[in-house]
Amino acid sequence: MGFTLNTSILRTPTGILKILEIVLVLIVLMICRFGNDGHRKTWGSDDDDFLGQGTTVGYAIIVPAVLLTYLLGANLSILELFINFVGGVLFIAVGALAISYYQHYRYDGRATGIAMGVLAIITGIVFLIDFIFAIKNTRFSVVQTRIGV
Repeated sequence: MGFTLNTSILRTPTGILKILEIVLVLIVLMICRFGNDGHRKTWGSDDDDFLGQGTTVGYAIIVPAVLLTYLLGANLSILELFINFVGGVLFIAVGALAISYYQHYRYDGRATGIAMGVLAIITGIVFLIDFIFAIKNTRFSVVQTRIGV
């Protein structure tokens, strides 16, 4: 039993955006994990930190899985539209939280924290661009059923 990979998806705008999302999410994740002189970089308060780490780790798993489904021959799903929209909102939110936290930070690591926040916002914008692009290129069909009594 064999399977084929649809590598042509990597040359489409959708494939390029997914690769860009993976790269950006992994960069944000590495800054979050090792950006404090080899130690974990915080996103702010405990709640902000929980949201930031959850978002980056979750999307570091989800986005490669979505790209893999494309490589295996799947098409765009409604779930991916939600993933892109929610990812855009979450990354912009945690990026803003990080910038807000490190903006008045007076210790070493201020620049790294702000860079992490800016990269998170850029990642969120890429997710929203992917969402808009997917909406634009998706045809929705509504199926109505009627039950006669």
